[in-house]
Amino acid sequence: MMIVTEAQQSRRLPRRRQRNEPMEEEGLQEEEEQQHIPPHNTLDMTQMQEAIGRLSQQYMRIQERQEEYHSQYMKNQQEQEEWQLRMMNKQSEFESKFFVMQEEHAFQAHESFGKLAQMQAENMRALKEFTTLQEARYEVQADYNINSQIKLNYIGEHLHNMDPAFPKGKVRLK
Repeated sequence: MMIVTEAQQSRRLPRRRQRNEPMEEEGLQEEEEQQHIPPHNTLDMTQMQEAIGRLSQQYMRIQERQEEYHSQYMKNQQEQEEWQLRMMNKQSEFESKFFVMQEEHAFQAHESFGKLAQMQAENMRALKEFTTLQEARYEVQADYNINSQIKLNYIGEHLHNMDPAFPKGKVRLK
């Protein structure tokens, strides 16, 4: 048999109550334990067994709660990991869509620049053709003007042969 003095009991009980988060069931059990402690300083074996049984049950309940908390923690941890995985997948999906859009934009820009270069080349060809035709037209017009002037000069010089009323020689127009 173990002898427990009142001083020992007063030291033991406050320690149990000094927990940061006392649980409601534990508080009730402590009150029950205090009620089971006899007023005299000795405990018999049945009381010891009852106290051990109560402590064992209390320990089992605490273990169950701890398992529940651990299970809840693991569940929350798994949900957090799943959320992070979803976010990473969404980010990856966004990045892949963004890269596809960039590639399409680059392709369209390249295609547009190609069309622009082709149009500029066609315009340059047309400008060269126009310039060449313009130069040829100018030369033809110049040749025509020169030939016309030569013919007019010839007519002017030989007009008196056709009509004696015209004076002989070069006629200058003023």
